[in-house]
Amino acid sequence: MAREPSVLEDEVVGSADDSTGDGSTDGFLHRRSYLKLAGAAAAVSTGTAVAATATAAEYDVIELDPGERRVVRVNSGETFENVLFDVSANGAGVAITARGTNWTIRNIGFRGRHSLDGPIFGVADTGDGESTIENVYMGDGTDAPRQQRYPSHGIWVAPDHSGHLEIDGVYVYDANDNAFYASAPGSNGNGRLGSVHIKNCYARDNWVSSFRLARGRVENCVAVNTSSGRNGRPLWVWPTNRHNDEVEVVDCHFIAGPYPYAAVLGAASRSRSVDVYMENVQTRGTIQHNSNNLSLRDGGGNGNDARHFVPEGCPESPEEAASGAASTGSGSSSGTVEPEPEADDEDEFEHVLLFDGNDEAVTRYEFVVDGDVSPSNYQGATIDDGVVVEDGHASGVVANWKDAFYFNGDLEELTVDGPATVYLDDEAIDPDEYGEELPHVLEVEGQGEAASFEVTVDGEIAYAGEGESTDEVTIVSGTTVESSITEGSQAFRFSGVIASLTITGEVRVTVDGEEIDPDEYGEELLPHALVIDGTEASGPSTYSFRVDGRVARPNFDDPSVDENVIEGRAIRGIVSDWLEAYWFDGELTDCTVLGDANVYIQYNARDQ
Repeated sequence: MAREPSVLEDEVVGSADDSTGDGSTDGFLHRRSYLKLAGAAAAVSTGTAVAATATAAEYDVIELDPGERRVVRVNSGETFENVLFDVSANGAGVAITARGTNWTIRNIGFRGRHSLDGPIFGVADTGDGESTIENVYMGDGTDAPRQQRYPSHGIWVAPDHSGHLEIDGVYVYDANDNAFYASAPGSNGNGRLGSVHIKNCYARDNWVSSFRLARGRVENCVAVNTSSGRNGRPLWVWPTNRHNDEVEVVDCHFIAGPYPYAAVLGAASRSRSVDVYMENVQTRGTIQHNSNNLSLRDGGGNGNDARHFVPEGCPESPEEAASGAASTGSGSSSGTVEPEPEADDEDEFEHVLLFDGNDEAVTRYEFVVDGDVSPSNYQGATIDDGVVVEDGHASGVVANWKDAFYFNGDLEELTVDGPATVYLDDEAIDPDEYGEELPHVLEVEGQGEAASFEVTVDGEIAYAGEGESTDEVTIVSGTTVESSITEGSQAFRFSGVIASLTITGEVRVTVDGEEIDPDEYGEELLPHALVIDGTEASGPSTYSFRVDGRVARPNFDDPSVDENVIEGRAIRGIVSDWLEAYWFDGELTDCTVLGDANVYIQYNARDQ
């Protein structure tokens, strides 16, 4: 049952600041990943979409008057739950203070921009017990100017926190003095060394940091700073020498904004020791080592494939929080995908190139310019990690969406495989008028002994020798070549990238004049395809599945079994108006969809 605030006062509990100086001195699938599989898998459906909605509870709505300041106190053993505070009125704000031990705060939403000079939550478990904050929405922001400390918003964990605090499913946007400010108990001289476990939480555009702690664990959380101008750190780990323990960071995504660091390890005093364990942490931006005594323990799976999404179980509105509808307890890394940060300003570039996809088929493209290139949101185009941009060369794929790029200089080469329409500076163009239709050259040179090879590309390939193909060369399809060779060389022109290359015997292989290692292209390909199709769904659908073999994410640069292979655990994700896909072997043993997305499976899809 909801409980009314216990006290209404004029004062707000403030936070003792251990320091806000910056100390500066470094998912699985996005919506395009199905493209390798969709053609093979679209014909057979073995799954039925199942809808489910979390049970929502009744909640109280408390609407504050202009200038009203309200304080709620939670004491040992008490539970404060199921309340929506409307702070839309000018100057209105709420502070919730929790002291003592074994208290609980849950299902709390805030509607409107926060105006109070201080954090919304000032908390500590001061009795060596375990307290909880769960299912809270602080996503409407503050009314303070950017880069000023107050109103501060967010959660402040006081230095006298001596127990353990579970923070689960909390959404914070626009905090001015750290979103999850939990470093004081572990790093302050007067800190009582309490621990904090932050999980399934989402933080966006917060200053000075999103997740700040010196003792505890951050798990399945996402922090993003967009181009809004926030100079915040998604993760900030403070010194751990007072307790000789490490901060654990697991299954998280951190995306830097104008401030270039996705994570900062260490604080203003570089001489203090910092101990951090990272596992399956994806970053977009630099990890700054800001301590001369840093111990960074790598648990594996870390990389630069950070995605922007709201973790499952984290509320995305005040009503969802107050009713408890978002609290699933699943701990899944799936969630609602948020818009990506904007790309570089159009004013910096001379031209824009737009690829307008067609849902009839997949289109792969690549182009070369003699100047700079930057992905763009021009005319509603999307930006994600499926696009490769390097040294004036860009490549990607489109289906029922758009890709766009700003660039300087001339468009020198353009290859388009598929039905997409291409626009240069808003005028439709013919890709055949720009460079070679098949821009790359693969050459296989015999070494004096009989050898054979098979090569597959994800574009088109054709024999490049004079006259007709030799008797030894067999074009299996427009994408695959089989051949044998003893002496001399055979050349082929192709578009796209090499998907697989299998060789028996000794040969020398070059691509565009540079020798490659054939062993890097000869991995086993998983045979079966699974597609989660949300294109006809009425809204977002979450899914999970498990196979008794291996699962691989499609990778357009190399669809073979590689570091993307997952084995022995459930896979979870979300689709909305797109599809997601996986290769796998073995048998599908479990598949659950919450929503009305469809599931398609095709065994031995590569043979179809």
